[in-house]
Amino acid sequence: MKIRLRILLAAACATLVAGSAAPVAPAATALPAHVYAPYFETWTADSITSLAQQSGSRYFTLAFVETLSKSSCALAWDGSKADLIGNGKYLPDIASLRGLGGDVIPSFGGWSADQGGTEIGDSCKDVNAIAAAYEALIAKYDVSRLDMDIEGRSLTKPDGIDGATRRSSSSRTGRLQTAGRSNSATRCRPRRRVSSLPVWPSSRTRSRTTRASTS
Repeated sequence: MKIRLRILLAAACATLVAGSAAPVAPAATALPAHVYAPYFETWTADSITSLAQQSGSRYFTLAFVETLSKSSCALAWDGSKADLIGNGKYLPDIASLRGLGGDVIPSFGGWSADQGGTEIGDSCKDVNAIAAAYEALIAKYDVSRLDMDIEGRSLTKPDGIDGATRRSSSSRTGRLQTAGRSNSATRCRPRRRVSSLPVWPSSRTRSRTTRASTS
C-alpha cells in the first residue's frame, strides 16, 4: 500500500509540473546526506557561481538573512532594505549554481543579528508572521533547507530564549513543510530546518544544548 501511494504521489507531482504554463526555474539539486556548504557572505559583491568555479564547492550557506529592525518581520539579505527577499537577489546566480549541480541553504541570524535583535525570532513577535516569512523565502528561492544560526544573546538572554521558542513554534504550524505550494514545480519537495550552534573545544555548554532542543 505504501509503495502504491508513493507511485500515485509521484505521478501527481509529475502531472502538476507538466501542466504548469508558467516558466519553471532550473530544478533545485537534492542536498546530500552529508554536505559541505561553507558560508557565502551576502554583504560582499562576490558571485556564488564564481566562487563555486574557483573553489570546487557546489553548495553554499548564504549568510545571513535578517530583519530590517528590532521590531520588524520583513526579511532581507544582510538586513538591507535594498535587498528584501521579495526582490529576488541572487536568483540568476543560484540558477547558474544549480546548473553546475549545486544549491544553497539560506541562513537566518548570525552574530550581528543576534546581538542587534534583527534575527526574526527575536524581532518578530507573531509566530504566524514568522512562518509566512519562511514560506515566502522558500517559495521565492525554491530551497529545501533553512539554517538557523543561533549565537550571541540568543543563547543566554531571556528575549533570545523567547525568540528560539517562536522559531520552533512557527515551524510547527505546518506552513514550512507546504511552502512553495503555489508553484506546482516545488510543492512536492520536502523541507528541512537545521540549526547552527557555536561549539567550544571542550564541549557545548548547557545553554547551547538547551537552545538546540528548543530551536
